[in-house]
Amino acid sequence: HERLDLYECAGVGINPFWGLRGISKFWEFPLTTNYAFWEAPEDLFWICGNRAYTKLPGDWTDSCTIGIIKPAFFLLPKEAGSNLGVPL
Repeated sequence: HERLDLYECAGVGINPFWGLRGISKFWEFPLTTNYAFWEAPEDLFWICGNRAYTKLPGDWTDSCTIGIIKPAFFLLPKEAGSNLGVPL
């Protein structure tokens, strides 16, 4: 098994998220089981497979990442819809 290093974080014990206060705590204290601790920062979500959560239970045991959810649609004003060539 070869050792894998994080991009720009090859030092031992270095938190790769040190500049992001809202998520650096998750790297520093991964064994914390306090429910309130695992609340995602504003506008971010815990993405676990095909589900997303704003807060994880303290005893969570699945694999997740923290990220942004960007819906694949946008809203148009009703007047702009008449120029699309398809009914809305």
